[in-house]
Amino acid sequence: MGAGAGGNFGNTSGSRILYRGNTKSSALSNVGRLPSNIQKGVKSFFKGSSNNYNKYSVSQNNDGTFTVKMENPGRVPGSKAVYTKIIDSSGKTIKVYKDTFDPTGNLVHRKDK
Repeated sequence: MGAGAGGNFGNTSGSRILYRGNTKSSALSNVGRLPSNIQKGVKSFFKGSSNNYNKYSVSQNNDGTFTVKMENPGRVPGSKAVYTKIIDSSGKTIKVYKDTFDPTGNLVHRKDK
């Protein structure tokens, strides 16, 4: 299983955004609007972030999986870490990883969690 376009996992092109927000509190308060089978996994993932994180999102992919992301701005201006969790249609976590980007937007490394 490899990374697709934009660093996504597998067959995720053309995914449908279910949630997009900029604060932890907003992300957690909107978990109840997501499909019930993924709510627990999304909530635990978002709860692991600090209030410094931003750009929370949940997308449903064409293959039935869900991509959950949150971004942590880096200490170096323009750098960031993007945490991603892939959940299958039954709510089981498939993969969790962190992508680190430099200030110019280049992928520095990917770390499996």
